[in-house]
Amino acid sequence: MLLRLLAEAGGPMRLADLSRAAAMPSAKAHRYLVSLGRAGLVEQDPATARYELGPLMLRAGLAALGRSDLLKRAERALEAIVARTGETAAAAVWGTHGPTHVRLVAARHALAASVPPGHVCPLTYSASGLVFCAFGEPDRIAPFAEREMAQSRAIGRPGAPADAAALERIVAAVRRQGFATTANEGDTGLAAVSVPVFDAGGTRIRLALTVFSRVGRLNVAPAGPVVALMRQAAADLAAELHGRPG
Repeated sequence: MLLRLLAEAGGPMRLADLSRAAAMPSAKAHRYLVSLGRAGLVEQDPATARYELGPLMLRAGLAALGRSDLLKRAERALEAIVARTGETAAAAVWGTHGPTHVRLVAARHALAASVPPGHVCPLTYSASGLVFCAFGEPDRIAPFAEREMAQSRAIGRPGAPADAAALERIVAAVRRQGFATTANEGDTGLAAVSVPVFDAGGTRIRLALTVFSRVGRLNVAPAGPVVALMRQAAADLAAELHGRPG
């Protein structure tokens, strides 16, 4: 029950909230959480004392996803994107800490961009993150976005929205056009194009397909060929997943 509550929560939870939601005394909930923490299934933030899913849960979730038909099909889509663009492509799903790369196909050249397995994408200033901001569940996304924007304000992060109004302007454009682009993600030197893949109802995002490269190597123009390629790749993958003609 405690693990389920943490998995379904929009962010870290206090002991009092966990024990109340699980309908168990706080002392009992605490004993369970200590045991789960020793096993790597739960972790506690020392600064806030709040609980969150631990590293073993993340690895288990990624392993389960890796064996799913969804990601096998997504990987084939990524391979086609890399073959057409010559740049690295990744699939991201919503994970414990935000949009998480669960599949990556790296380009094969000296300047290829890459990220480690399980990389968590910035939510408010990466192309993958902005797609989830635009098409994900608002209640789940809001606490992550607020925390990240507070960090952006604190350090003066270039190119990142620092308040809700600025983020909403960007997200509204992503919703309107159906994709997200970044020319230099938070001053990282990466450019990217990301598109959502929806469920059968066409309303709930299942994953994001993203192609990214060093700035200057990828055409991120909204009317450009890379955006057109990515939108078609997302449409084809959604049709394949739901048994519809492409």
